[in-house]
Amino acid sequence: MNEEQSNETRPVEQKPSEVAVEELPNTRALQDEFTRDMIKSTKETEKGYYTLVSQTGEYEMLFPAGGEISSGSYSKNQGVNETFMAGVLYDDKTQARIKVQYNQEQSNDETGITYAQKFLKKNLGIEDEFKRIEKNGNTFYLAPFQSENGYYGYGAYIYDTSRDVGGIEFIYTTECRESISPCRPSNQEVMEKVEKILSSVEFNKEK
Repeated sequence: MNEEQSNETRPVEQKPSEVAVEELPNTRALQDEFTRDMIKSTKETEKGYYTLVSQTGEYEMLFPAGGEISSGSYSKNQGVNETFMAGVLYDDKTQARIKVQYNQEQSNDETGITYAQKFLKKNLGIEDEFKRIEKNGNTFYLAPFQSENGYYGYGAYIYDTSRDVGGIEFIYTTECRESISPCRPSNQEVMEKVEKILSSVEFNKEK
């Protein structure tokens, strides 16, 4: 059996832990030992994206194939809270940083959502009002930010509309490059990347 035939008969969907390291796809997400432990399958869910499974078991979301989670940034508290940061290198050489913070005890009433928005505004310097979006049974609040040192992106809070508690604070940051115009959050490509990830979040309905 030649290599081409072998690739065709090999299972197209496997857990990264079931595949020898040398046989894993050559992507940052699967080549990094810590990151691949959170990836559901070696098969891309969408072009350029895998499915990431939270180690709390509370949610799944799309994760860029060029992403790598910093093991030093990861923390989990008895399945109640989870935080991590990932650096992303896209095929076009643009870079981004993603921060995800899940809090199972975060209240999703008006007070809790207002608190989450104030936290993001304070930490990111957000000046715009948050845009409320409902999609796939979730609600998320999204607002752009831009810093004086050339970084810009979006801050968001997302939760399962049917649950009173539990949500994710999500921050997507990228750096202004002269080759990109406009260099601000309204850049269509940046918005699409952010909304793709947010729209993909699936909370565990059995919890």
